[in-house]
Amino acid sequence: MQKRRLGRTELSISCIGCGGIPIRDLAVNMALKVVRKAFDMGINYFDTAPTYGDSEEKIGLALKDVRDKCVFTTKTVSRTKRDSLNDVENSLRRFKTDRLDVIQLHGIDDLKTLDKAMKSDGSLKTCKEARSKGLVDFVGISGHIPRVLVKAIGTNEFDVVTVPLNIVTRQASEELLSRAKELDVGVTTIKPFLTKITTLSTTNYRPSLSILSENPDLADFLGHTTNDKARSALRYVLAQDVSAVVPGLRSLREVDVAAKAGKEFNGLTEEEKRRFKVHLKYEYCRDCGLCRPCPENLNIIAILRFHSLIFDYDLKDWGKKLYDGLEVKAESCTKCGECEPRCPYNIQIIDLIQEMQSPMS
Repeated sequence: MQKRRLGRTELSISCIGCGGIPIRDLAVNMALKVVRKAFDMGINYFDTAPTYGDSEEKIGLALKDVRDKCVFTTKTVSRTKRDSLNDVENSLRRFKTDRLDVIQLHGIDDLKTLDKAMKSDGSLKTCKEARSKGLVDFVGISGHIPRVLVKAIGTNEFDVVTVPLNIVTRQASEELLSRAKELDVGVTTIKPFLTKITTLSTTNYRPSLSILSENPDLADFLGHTTNDKARSALRYVLAQDVSAVVPGLRSLREVDVAAKAGKEFNGLTEEEKRRFKVHLKYEYCRDCGLCRPCPENLNIIAILRFHSLIFDYDLKDWGKKLYDGLEVKAESCTKCGECEPRCPYNIQIIDLIQEMQSPMS
């Protein structure tokens, strides 16, 4: 497995990691097999959180005899110093370890939350104190909004940043990756298989937001089998300036596919570069959410994301099916104009919404 440097931490981590969310849903015996197989196939980076059920216990149990060969990353979902201290202590207990390699502030998706976490009585204070006591080696931050994370790492308080990045969710590559490289902050990426939209549930939304869906457009773009799609999706992220891509692995087969992608990766082929290249025709939505709320209850973020899939990525069938799953359609827009002044990217939101009234024409 190819190893990459995790920024200024100097940790050497596998370019493919193992995410903890699916581990919570597995029976203990199967969870232990999946985690252990991941390690046996060269994966040494394990990322989870207290909110991911019993994944910390399962990961710790599966890897107890090789703990020093692994990098454990978990998170605090709390925003205050007192509550986050409980998170750190409980994570150590669940992992059955005396230290965490990385502790991250979890789900920091707006500046107000970031400011609260970074105050003198915030969760960052706990993480730094835990580091000074030898309970934690490095401090990181995770979130879904790159512009917020750019602000966060600019404080120079964080050694690692975790963000969604995939072939149809490329916002992090616009500014965050270059800023992280400049500051020598390690970057790990999540959700390699989802067109992440913060205002939609990625697990309950129908039709599926997964780029592994069985759709003719996605077959032409990524491959005709699920394994081919997963391999292409992972290879796209591995070609970016990141330390690791961290998929959730829920079966031995998925471990095989992901690990093989990491072992074989040696850059994109010319054919892949051509196929993955996308020219964004418009200023595109970065999913910051500042355009909300809409008086007509339009999910502006989702509409603009599906617009991009249809018009920029040429994934017309998939994008149209996703758009058709929305309860409130573009026709409900009254052109009131409340959204556009809020957009920090000066997107002509109303024009794009109007184009979605007949997206297949």
